[in-house]
Formats: sequence, structure tokens, C-alpha cells
Amino acid sequence: MRSSVSVVVAPASKTTNAWGASPQRSSGAHKIKLPAGSFTAYHPAMKIYISSTYQDLIEPRAAVDRTLRRMGHDVIGMEQYVAEGSKPLVRCLADVRNADLYVVIVAWRYGYVPHDQAAGAAFSITHLEYKEAVTAGKPVLAFLLDPDAPWPPNRVDAMGSDANAGVNVAALRSELGTNYLAGMFRTPDDLASQVAAAVSAQGINRFMVDRVLVQTSVGSGDMGAFGEGTDLFDSTILSIKAMVAGTGSTRALVIYLGSGDQWWSTRLFLLANLLRTLTSIRQLVFCDSQGRFCGMASPDAIVDRLATVFPICARFLELLRTNEGSSDTQRETDRQINTWNSLVTVPNGPGEQMIKVGVRAELLERWLGERLITRCIRVDQLGLTMAQVLQIVDSLVPDVPIERLQTIDTTVTRDLHVVDRDAFAFELAREWVRTGIPRNPIR
Repeated sequence: MRSSVSVVVAPASKTTNAWGASPQRSSGAHKIKLPAGSFTAYHPAMKIYISSTYQDLIEPRAAVDRTLRRMGHDVIGMEQYVAEGSKPLVRCLADVRNADLYVVIVAWRYGYVPHDQAAGAAFSITHLEYKEAVTAGKPVLAFLLDPDAPWPPNRVDAMGSDANAGVNVAALRSELGTNYLAGMFRTPDDLASQVAAAVSAQGINRFMVDRVLVQTSVGSGDMGAFGEGTDLFDSTILSIKAMVAGTGSTRALVIYLGSGDQWWSTRLFLLANLLRTLTSIRQLVFCDSQGRFCGMASPDAIVDRLATVFPICARFLELLRTNEGSSDTQRETDRQINTWNSLVTVPNGPGEQMIKVGVRAELLERWLGERLITRCIRVDQLGLTMAQVLQIVDSLVPDVPIERLQTIDTTVTRDLHVVDRDAFAFELAREWVRTGIPRNPIR
């Protein structure tokens, strides 16, 4: 069972508010239940924008503000604007854009609608802030008041005299509930607990994306024109040796297939054999001309299957076994390339042009069959979802392909990575343990 931390907060004693508590302090106390570790600060702490109407949600906002600050986050909200005596819309929207995370809380009021909007537009400030967050690509956590929770009629738009009152807030609640719902709350304590849990998950998500989805692959462009059949002499061999020597602990090599004429089947086979012999690379990741993932396979799988499909590849492996290999990278590279040249080049061989096949995604599927992994996890600019985290942890294969979208100057690019499932699970568990240790004592 998941543990929790109790924070004692003094309640009130005279008149009761919408939550059944009184607005003045007394000697009694009630408790806010927060998930274990909610007070651990992430590194760096997130800048979180809290968006909602104000007068009807003062108590929930205060509970959320306290909780997030105790967690070590930088909270931006209406409280700062109220203290300054104003809430300029331009500044609000700028603060939303500068935030790392956008939290919106909606009960039954739509809120103030500024007059200085484009013709035909009549959005409230809260709605405008939400639209700005979506436009800016910010992670959105939406919390809605439970429809069954008791609520004062004077805080419900639909209870007004206007027949259309309540339509706008109902539409906003519907949109948020469909696209970004993080929780339904009944009390300020309930809301604070849910926000703490959701922000903790978002913080771990953000941390894990930045820490785990690092560049774990090297592009095939580092090998010059090797894949396109350039003669295996001089500069081409040097580029191969440099690539092999420079892989280090790299897990994967990204192969750009292009339109199907950038990689020959013969060169893919030779490369895979060099990689499995001389490097720690465990996977070759293939992408098309648009940079989209189209398959992943181990060097062993590629060598085994291509040797079955192409007799000359099988013959090459037989010749290699006739003489002893070397543990020295340069000498072993020379041995394999010299053996390859003696087998395929004219006059001893048929000529590589006569036996090669341009590698395309559909051919890879035909050649490699079940040994080609054709599914990957696609991560957008907002990072991993919790469902994707579970996909990685529960993966049947130890190397999980990830296609991550990045936006640079309005241009969307795709980065391909390979994540070690076991290392990812270990890091995830370690971060959850860290979040279970409060940074400061809670009084």
C-alpha cells in the first residue's frame, strides 16, 4: 500500500465556508493527505503556473500554492497579481509561456472576460491562459470540481438570471475533461493531494526524459559513402575505422535508408558483421527519408538473416572462419574488408554492383521477418506519458526504440534513441525512492 505524509493545518471556528470549514483559526486541526515524497524538490525545480477564477477558489488555490512551494517549486499565480493590485492579461500570458507546467482549476464560474479581444472573441482570462499554454506546448494538468461536491449557488454561473449563463464554463470543463483531466476534487485538501501527485509524476517524467533519452546512437552519416557502395579503399576504410573506434558504449547505430538507394544490402551485411565483432552496439535503427522510424534489429540478426538470403554473404562468413581474427580494431577491420574485396570484386568475384540490392523498409521486413522490431514509442514535445513509461518497463525486449519529436525554430525534427529497459526501470525506481525522502522537516 502506498504511504502518505500528513501535514497539520489549523482550521477555523466561526462561520463555515464552501468546504464546511470556518474562516478563522482555532485550536483544532485537520490534515491534508499528500503522497509520500511530495515535498522533494526536483533538480531543477519547476516553474508552475496556477490558473483559475479567484474569488470562488481562494481556499483551493491556497492549498495548492502551499503544497507546491513545500515541494520546492516556483509557483506563479493570481496571488502575486492581487498583491500588486492588477492582473494585466499580457503579463499573465507571458508568465504562462515562461512556465514549465500549467495547472488549471475549474469549478462552476467561467470568470472575467476582457473586452480588448479580437472581433468575435469572448474568452475569459482563465480560458485565454489555457489556450496560451496549449499553443506554447506546455504540459497541462486540469483539475475539475466534482459535480457531486456541495457548492454555494452564488458561485455557480448557471444559477444566474441569464438563460445562457453556465454555457461557457460547461464547454471549458468538457474540453479540459476530455483532453487534460488530471483529477476531480471535492475539497482543498483533496485538490492539494491530487496536484502533488500529478506534479510529482510530471517532474519524474521530465527528469527521466532529459536523463534517459540522451543521444544513445550515432548516425550512419559518420561513415561517408560506405553504404552507397563506394570502393573499399583509402578514405572509405578510414571512415569505417573511425566510426568503429568512436562508438564506445553507444547502444545503437541509426541507419538512414532514404528512398531505398542509400544503402546496399551487401554493405549493410558487412557493417553488421563489423559491429558485432568489434563494438558494443546492440541494435541498428532504421529510418526513412523523413527521419521516421521503420525498424530495429541487432547486428547478429542482420548477419544471420542476410547470410540465409544471399549466398555470397554466407560464403564470406565461411572464409572468415578459415583464418584467425584479431582483437585489434584496425587489424580486424582490415582483415574483414580484404576478405570481402577478394570475394566480390572483379576479376575474382562477380562485382558488388551485380549482387547488391537497395535496402528499403519493406525488404527489411521480408529479409529479417520476426527479428525486425517494427514498433517504437513516439514521444512528443511534452515528454513521456505515464502509459509510455509503463510500455518501456513492461517491454519484452531489453532495447526499446524511441522516436522523440523536437521543435527547433518552428521546425519539427525526429530523434531516434534506444533505451535500455532495465536501466530505465532502475532509474525510475531510484527517482521514486528519492521523492520519498523529504528535503526539509515538515512541521
